[in-house]
Amino acid sequence: MFTKIPFRVNYPLKIFHPTKIINFEEKEEREKLFSRNIYCLFDPERQSILEEKHKLFLDLGKEILKYMDRYHKDLQILNLSLFGSSLVLENPGDYDFLAITQGNIFLLEEPLLRLKDNFIQTGVSIKGVENYILGFKKKDNTIESGRLEQIIDRTSISLFRRHIPLFGREFINNEGKFLNNAYAQISDLLNNAYDLFYLERGKDAIPEEKRARKLLTRCYEASSYLKAVDSDEKIQRMRERIYSALESGPKINESKGIFEEFGRLYEEKVTKKIL
Repeated sequence: MFTKIPFRVNYPLKIFHPTKIINFEEKEEREKLFSRNIYCLFDPERQSILEEKHKLFLDLGKEILKYMDRYHKDLQILNLSLFGSSLVLENPGDYDFLAITQGNIFLLEEPLLRLKDNFIQTGVSIKGVENYILGFKKKDNTIESGRLEQIIDRTSISLFRRHIPLFGREFINNEGKFLNNAYAQISDLLNNAYDLFYLERGKDAIPEEKRARKLLTRCYEASSYLKAVDSDEKIQRMRERIYSALESGPKINESKGIFEEFGRLYEEKVTKKIL
């Protein structure tokens, strides 16, 4: 486990632009959406890769909307966005979406979508807008205490930088709150990755290939936050090493080693911050 830094988010928040609706099919608008993403901020070449994949993003988004209309017809979708390893890797194993709806619902579903002759694994996080405006309020004793609050805190302040909106309302840039909680973001990513992907899980184990990739994508995202507030050559070298390993298809032991090394870099940085 790593030093835990608590989130400091003062609710209520504003997360949506009061009037702006996303037009992802318009090239100039897409370019703006890609360029502000946390990955593109520190890797400009990433933007051209995302543009090459935009048709896939759009088609998958449309299928997610059909899925929501079929299985959650009662939920009004305010925004559908893309996030996660699909924004890092050229050939990710799956695609993660966030559907923000009315209310305070909190669901995670994993539909297998068909595009022409291909079946594509997706994850759809379905969360009510009240969670992001007011903070997590829905009681759920089946999930570790505090975990859901962390998910909401982490996401609510980084929607503008971390997510690519495809349909619905535009996000507000909560830049100050985002940067003030950068170390909390890193702490949350590393500690959750340790619990979910580093540790062995016995009969409930996640496949090693997925664990290896998830450990590194969490590290890469955490390194983006670290670079935003404390950039130096060590961080850049670590980012390059993480990405190289991701592209080559890491084994679990290699990923664990890089994860541990990044953890030591985090502890070095956070110790200086605390002192």
